[in-house]
Amino acid sequence: MEFADVLYAFIQCVMVLATWSYLYKENVFSRMSATIVVAISTVHFFLVNMRNVYNMGVIPILEQGRFLNIIPLMLGFMLYFRLSKDRGWLSSYGYAAGMGLGTGAILSTIVPAQIIGLTITAIEGPSRYGLSGIVLFLGVLFSLSYWIFTREFSGPYAYILKIGRVFLMVSIGLLYAQDVLWSQSLFVGAAEMVINFFKILF
Repeated sequence: MEFADVLYAFIQCVMVLATWSYLYKENVFSRMSATIVVAISTVHFFLVNMRNVYNMGVIPILEQGRFLNIIPLMLGFMLYFRLSKDRGWLSSYGYAAGMGLGTGAILSTIVPAQIIGLTITAIEGPSRYGLSGIVLFLGVLFSLSYWIFTREFSGPYAYILKIGRVFLMVSIGLLYAQDVLWSQSLFVGAAEMVINFFKILF
């Protein structure tokens, strides 16, 4: 067991406990942990992005002659004009290009994989998965009805909305529980490493 790993696990435990102290009330420890996380994340992503710019932009231009890479480099550089009062409008071109490319890339993968794929699964559910498929199909219908705001919530439709809300609450609760269990497992693993180290030490 390396001392550096134990030290990292100890810092991780302290940071988690400091963040959890916010559940009692806001205090200096929770503010300090939030500030440290934001600062480290900012520096980390800045360095990662600078390395990506160098590896995917500068090196291909200098070593491979791919001069078209100058265009994304210029668009990325234009984002920093946001810091200027006179030339701030130039950053809108970089933002527009980034949003357009990102939206196109996301829609080209999300629409066939999630929307179309999940719709087909819900329609074929009763015939392929039996009772669970029927529950899936009804859950989709009831959940979709919850987001339809074109008619009044009255009569039998009100009961459908309540059932849809139950499905939504259960699914959101499951996602939240998975996230909590994942974070708890990380904390338990780090705390176990620290405790075992002190058992060996003493």
